[in-house]
Order: sequence, then structure tokens, then C-alpha cells
Amino acid sequence: MQKIILLIFTLIISTVCYAKQSCSHKTFVENYHFNLNAQSYKFTSYFCDEDENEFFTKPGILEVHGKNINKLYKNVIGIRAGIGVILSKWNNKPTFYYVSTPSDYTQAFIPIIIKDNNLMVDCIYINQQLKNYMVTSHSYCGEPQIVADGFGNEGFENLFPNFYLNGVFYFIFFSETNHYLSNKGFDVFIGKLDDISFYRRYSSIKNYVSSKYTLIMTNQDKEYRFKESQIYLRMASRESAESFIGLDIIDSKGKITFYDKTALAKRLNKSTIKKNIKSYIQQEKVSLYDEPNDNHPTDMYLVKNDFVKILDVIWNKEKLKKSQYPDIWYKVSYKSKEQGEIVKWIEGVAFNSMWGTNATE
Repeated sequence: MQKIILLIFTLIISTVCYAKQSCSHKTFVENYHFNLNAQSYKFTSYFCDEDENEFFTKPGILEVHGKNINKLYKNVIGIRAGIGVILSKWNNKPTFYYVSTPSDYTQAFIPIIIKDNNLMVDCIYINQQLKNYMVTSHSYCGEPQIVADGFGNEGFENLFPNFYLNGVFYFIFFSETNHYLSNKGFDVFIGKLDDISFYRRYSSIKNYVSSKYTLIMTNQDKEYRFKESQIYLRMASRESAESFIGLDIIDSKGKITFYDKTALAKRLNKSTIKKNIKSYIQQEKVSLYDEPNDNHPTDMYLVKNDFVKILDVIWNKEKLKKSQYPDIWYKVSYKSKEQGEIVKWIEGVAFNSMWGTNATE
């Protein structure tokens, strides 16, 4: 953590001043030893400024030594503008740590593999803070790429997937509207994989603000609560019609396991917990519909701070890729003192006080 803080600090000051120094003068030297493929390897990284460098204002050098490999890599690690890449250790594996400070704050972990005496990368694990302060955790795995001199110019950026859930996360905003709600738990929809829906469960507004939550997945009847704290939504390839394809879950020992929809369904089917997804209305007035579209309105409505159970969700993923507004409809149950249980559909904007009632148009 101390090294990461130092990197961020260096990112800030490197855009302000740059003092050339001899390449023989090594700074921020880091030495690691890792066992990969039953072989021992030594990784050494250091900053070494050169007179001319096309990629980094503060260039680094990476050396890798082991059986059948003795290589020195230039322009793979270093710092430029608001972007930095360093060698790090993550879950007991050699990893490129990537951080970008401008706009949406982004940090990424890119584990290193060695194959055919080459350094290679194929997966990326990303934590990103969006402009609405929501923190996303998503991942992507593609074809292995060989790390070579100059890889830091565009190679790492090529690993970043299109974050199709961007619109859904931007659509999330809960505010403390009264004292009654300040310590009540609520759930927030974050995506759907076929008939499995995913939610973040917050125990209070305070935990929402500090991004403390439990990941929940549900079908029509059951819910499953993940105990693991490191979970990444695995994004689909750029060519896929899907938005994401499963979860990367990291256990307490640092082992990463990918769960596709079949594996997730098995976990969910074994659950004995009855589905209980709930949240509260944030709009001043929310119309109720008989069907999940504008063509079937009723004369009934909900008002701000009404608590509802979420029974189902319909998410138009294709529209999400074309518009900044996600097309989401919720089937909800509300207990009325006068009319008993009311089961109807509402627009997704009902759970966000920052958006107007016509935001999905």
C-alpha cells in the first residue's frame, strides 16, 4: 500500500517537474522472487530516466531472470501524465499495477504469466471510481499478449474492456432523505446474466457512501449472499452481444476462480435463503404500470420514501450500449394500508433522486 501511495504521489508531481538523471542512477528499486510453473524467477524493477523517451516522462526498467529467461524490458513500466505502471505483487503473483488519476480514478491489476520464455498478460482486474463516486470492480480476459519493449505505450490500454455496465452504475445514487431511512438496509441492481440478477446490499446510507456492501444474486425465488470481499464482474469480449459473462472471485488465499452462469446457478440453486430484495422510492411521485412499458399506465403511484420489494427486473442491455440511460423496469410489491398488496411495474429512475422522471426517454 505504501508503494502504491508513493506511485500516486509521483504521478502528481511528475506532471509538474521533470529532472533528468543518469541512467546508471537507479531509483525506486524493487526486487521480487516468484515461483511460476514450478520455476523460480527474480523480478527487478527500477526507474531510470534517459535523455529521450517517447513513452514515459519517468521511464522504468524491468528485468526478469530465471531458467531459460534473462531479459530486460524498456518502456513497459513508468510514469507519464496521469498514468503510471509499476511492477507489484498481487495475490502472491507478479503483477503490473496500473493507475490513472485523471477523470474517473482507475486502478488495475494485470497478473504476469511466463510461457515459452516470454512474459505475457491476458487478464485485467479493474477498480474504477466513476464521476458519481460509485466504485466498480470488473475484469476481462482475452487472448494472451506478449510483453515486449514499448508495451507500455498502448499495450495495457488494449486490455481494458468496454465497460457495458457503466450506464447502470452511473444510474445509482441514493441520498439520505430522512432520519427513518438512515439506518435501513436497501438493495441496488447492478446487472443481469440471463435469469440471474445481481444486487449490492447496503445496510445503511452510511455504508453506501463508504462503498461497504454485500453482493447478492437472485432468481425468481432464492437469493445467494457472497461472503468473499474481492469479486469482479467479468466483462464479455468487445464482439459479444452480452454485457458480462460471470464473476471472478478471489478467495482468502488469493486464488482467482471464474464462475460462469452455469456455476453461479449451481450456487444459487443450493441456497436456502428466500428472495428478499427491497429498496425505497426516491422520486417525489412514481407511476405504476401493468406492464414494463409506457403503454400500460395505471392511475396508481408511489411517493418518495415508500419501501418496496423488487420481484423482478427487466433490463434492455442493447439500449445501454447506445444510450447513457439504462432501460430498466422493476416489478415491485408494495403493501398499502387501504388496498393491501399492490404488484405493478415501475421505471428504474424511481430509485434515483438525481434523475428526472423522463430520464429513460
